[in-house]
Amino acid sequence: MIGILAAAMPQRWHPRAVSVFACVMAALLAPVLSGAAPALAQVDRADLSAISAQLLIDRLNREELAQVFPRAEELEVVEGVPPAVAVLIGGKLAGYVFSTRDTVRTTGYSGQSFDLVAGMKLDGTITGAVLLVHREAIVGRGVPQERLDGYVAGFAAATLDDFGAVEPDALISATVSARAMKNGVRNAARLVFAGHVAGDLDLPPPVTTPSLDRSGFGPISIADLLAWGSIVHDELTVADVTTAFTKAAGRGATPDRVAGAADDELFLETYAALVTPATVGVNMLGDSRHRAVAALEGGDGLTLWIGSKGRIPLVPEGFFLRGADFVIERIKIVQDGREILLDAAHAQKTNPLAGRSYADAVFVDEAVLFTIPAAAGLDALEPFDVVVSIPGVDRDGAAARVEFAIPYDLPDVHKLLPPPPPPPVWAEAWVASETEVSILAALLLVVTLVFVFQDALVRRRRLYQAVRIGVLAFTLGWLGLYAGGQISVVNLWAYLQAPFNGAGLATLMLEPLMFVLAVYTLVTLFVLGRGVFCGWLCPFGALQELLNKIGRLLRLPQITVPSTLQERMWAVKYIAALVVVGSVFVAPEFADAAAEVEPFKTVITVKFQREWPFVLYGVVLLGIGMFVERAYCRFLCPLGGSLGIFGRMHMFHWLKRRPQCGTQCRICEADCPIGAIAPSGAINMNECLQCLDCQADYYDEQRCPPLIQRRKRKEVRA
Repeated sequence: MIGILAAAMPQRWHPRAVSVFACVMAALLAPVLSGAAPALAQVDRADLSAISAQLLIDRLNREELAQVFPRAEELEVVEGVPPAVAVLIGGKLAGYVFSTRDTVRTTGYSGQSFDLVAGMKLDGTITGAVLLVHREAIVGRGVPQERLDGYVAGFAAATLDDFGAVEPDALISATVSARAMKNGVRNAARLVFAGHVAGDLDLPPPVTTPSLDRSGFGPISIADLLAWGSIVHDELTVADVTTAFTKAAGRGATPDRVAGAADDELFLETYAALVTPATVGVNMLGDSRHRAVAALEGGDGLTLWIGSKGRIPLVPEGFFLRGADFVIERIKIVQDGREILLDAAHAQKTNPLAGRSYADAVFVDEAVLFTIPAAAGLDALEPFDVVVSIPGVDRDGAAARVEFAIPYDLPDVHKLLPPPPPPPVWAEAWVASETEVSILAALLLVVTLVFVFQDALVRRRRLYQAVRIGVLAFTLGWLGLYAGGQISVVNLWAYLQAPFNGAGLATLMLEPLMFVLAVYTLVTLFVLGRGVFCGWLCPFGALQELLNKIGRLLRLPQITVPSTLQERMWAVKYIAALVVVGSVFVAPEFADAAAEVEPFKTVITVKFQREWPFVLYGVVLLGIGMFVERAYCRFLCPLGGSLGIFGRMHMFHWLKRRPQCGTQCRICEADCPIGAIAPSGAINMNECLQCLDCQADYYDEQRCPPLIQRRKRKEVRA
């Protein structure tokens, strides 16, 4: 009802006004319209599916259809779910067209679903795709439309079972969106195939619960069946059995038929196999015998083949001449503590040679087939033990028995199992990014060690400067320009929106480098403040600092911003942060434009491959930074402002100060490249980038006045 009311309103009204008006009117008219509820309830899932399919036809023009399904002649709404449109060529069904929005509603980095339409032939081949609608800010900012179109067109190289040719890295800097699109098309295609194609081709229904594969057959050697565990094998020597009797029945207890035998002589060799699966039974017994065995099973029963050779028979003489209810004592099955006894009524002798040829066979002295009725309760899908009981006497001469269990666990190859759930889409991204994540982890380890051992590092000024420049160069070159690991305010609002728009952690993990870097930034933000990221791990910040160092080498004049003016200019980035991040929740349509205050996408991600106004803006900011170090970071960066707001809650203050700072000495204040040290000597941690320049001065006996005085006093005493 709300949707009907909203649709009836003028299109020029703001969407939020539409929603509020519709909700109010729905509440007022609910009593009046309650009588229509039974009629509305009759619209079932199949009807909605048909409506969605018709809407898909309506929003596809001929050009787009040609991209999605070349040579398509007619489109026809088909019944069933999920929504799909049949494609007819020459009057015959050739495949289907479907939309990710109608079938799986996969969301992108923005948390909103996109309308990606694809086609699929009856054999599961994807014929093409076209992206009709998306709200991916990262795609819209800096990724050329030609590259996006090329990526989407690449779906034509995929099949239902193989999307490996669709490479999300083709949308460098927008791989989260690319992976979400790939996952959406793949999942939607599988649903459409299962809901429409499989039924049309009369394919067997998919396996949903595990079961025994009774009829599936493949020619497998006896050696392979033994290696798989389809046939189990156990050997007992005279020493094995004698030792077991001694432990069970005391010294002097002995098994039957060991008199005069050497300890290493074979006492009993046993083989066991569940021959109900055709791959086991036919390869061991032959086709005709296996069919006879299957007939005795009655459809739900099982058949166990037991073969043995050695000093003692497992089946006693005259066993098959006894009554049908005679139970064999030397073999039983135990599963989950429950015993299944084997009787003469369900036993039959069989050929002591198991195999399809003499060259590949198991040779035993005796072999018996035991049919186990379904009522016995043996579960072939679960492990069980074939227990062999060896007769003998205890130390007093009384009859005794010792049991040996042979574990049996039917291999999965003989089972019909549901397909494993597909790995989460983010797992593919992490596997593909294993090398990059490892390199990033090494970089983060280096930065962590810098702060853990900062006192020892800054005492060696040249080493500290080399490490500083090396980390900045690597951050810019590898993390930023090569790997595209530039955190942006767009990433920040994606993380802030995730709990509200259903994107969830899985969507955020689609970009491993960003995720790892974001987690590290979050942790260090509350430990030391914003400076760890802004000062060491921001590629654009690293570029500014390195360019400023070049400017100093070129003797470009450096502008020092007066502290009173600087404090007012600091406020700009906090205002920018509130405007940009706040617009995501208040005015989403304005958010993309507001985020353009960041030059990261232009300079780092797409390397100036944008329209000239964006390029000019980035160049101007970098140019200013050669005269005013880190000017953008200090006065304009909404990301830095956002991190500064949260960073106020940091736990530790590792930057050391002396009582003389700000009174007898102001060297650190003068050396601070971003003016984060007040005339009083206090460090403003909201603005500090943790460059550690002040700490190098703190330990420098040639620059720090208190240390100079201490050094001179020592020299006088000497």
